[in-house]
Amino acid sequence: MTIPIANVTLDIYREGNSPPAAPDVAAVPGHLSPTFRLGLHRGRLLDPAQRFSHVLLVAADVDVRDIYDAGTLVAGHEPDTAYVAGDPYRVVFVERRQRGTAADHLRVYLARGTPGT
Repeated sequence: MTIPIANVTLDIYREGNSPPAAPDVAAVPGHLSPTFRLGLHRGRLLDPAQRFSHVLLVAADVDVRDIYDAGTLVAGHEPDTAYVAGDPYRVVFVERRQRGTAADHLRVYLARGTPGT
C-alpha cells in the first residue's frame, strides 16, 4: 500500500540495538498521528505497557514487531522501537488492516518515549 500522505521517515531498532548503531530496518516511510486521548481512554484499564500515544501506518511488508504471541505478552522480551527525528516510540501492538485489498497496510500502535534520548 502507498501510505496516504506519508509524513515521517522512521528507523526501526530491535531489542538490544539502539542509535547510533545502524537500524534493523532503515528509512521507512509512514504516516504518524497523535492519538493520546484515544490511547489514554482505551488504555485506562490496561497495564501501562499496553497504553499508546500515537498510531503509525506503514506498508504491509514492513518488518515491525510487537511482543505479542497468541494474544498474550511474551515475558522477557522487548518490542521494537521506532525512531522518528531522533525521538523513540515503543511499539505496543501491530495489526494488519485491509488484507487482500489495494489498501493493505499495518497499523502500529506506539508509545512515545522521552524526546531526544
